[in-house]
Amino acid sequence: MTAPNHIKSELKAGRSVFGTWSNLSSPSALNVIGQAGLDFVIIDLEHGPTSFETAEMQLYATESAGCTPIIRLGEGSDPTILHALDIGAQCVLVSQVATPEEAQRIVRASKYFPDGNRGLSPYTRNHGYSDVNLAEKLRRANEEMFVGVLVEGEAGMGNLEKIAQTPDLDMIYLGIFDISMAVGVPGDVRHPKVIKMVRDCVRIIEHHGLSAGSVAPDREYLTLLHEAGFRFLSYRVDSAVLREGFETAHSWYVELQTEASKTSK
Repeated sequence: MTAPNHIKSELKAGRSVFGTWSNLSSPSALNVIGQAGLDFVIIDLEHGPTSFETAEMQLYATESAGCTPIIRLGEGSDPTILHALDIGAQCVLVSQVATPEEAQRIVRASKYFPDGNRGLSPYTRNHGYSDVNLAEKLRRANEEMFVGVLVEGEAGMGNLEKIAQTPDLDMIYLGIFDISMAVGVPGDVRHPKVIKMVRDCVRIIEHHGLSAGSVAPDREYLTLLHEAGFRFLSYRVDSAVLREGFETAHSWYVELQTEASKTSK
């Protein structure tokens, strides 16, 4: 039987959730991250080397740590979505969505009849590898499925309000750098024009009963997003956090070596 979806229930109740991205393609890394108390980890199948086989192991590792895994797909074809869901994902996030028609097709590909057209095999992980009580399993799978889309590019931003009206869509993830391009200040994500448009976008998304999501590169920007009304908040990516952690440690070591060298003279 499909387990309750923590991310969906928290956002539906009006609360916020916090997590990070992963492109390390490592189940062990996700198990470690999951122990840190995060609500979710986004397993990035668009960037990085992760295969569906590895992603399934990452789902196990994340869930066993009490954290919710989300699979990010670079494209939202029906077979790709089906593959992600049949290995056990309850949350998908699909990139490069620019029209309400695309968003609706993605939602329908994620849901079983009568809510969608998702293909069915009872003998997969999400159904406990059994066709027993299948009707109830399908109902629960539809009920607990969390579908998010990344709205990117000028076309997507122009269609934001129509995309936000997509039935059964749960979350719209905004590309902050795309917004900076749209308002004419490429890359300056702290520009007042960007901040204003971000706030306007969040109001549109929340008005239609969805949650707004984005990523913060640092604590200051995390605060900014939170104050703007984002409730799906992600911070950095595992590979960058790991590198910077050891880079900091290495700088300490260099300082120790330098001090030791001065003392020996």
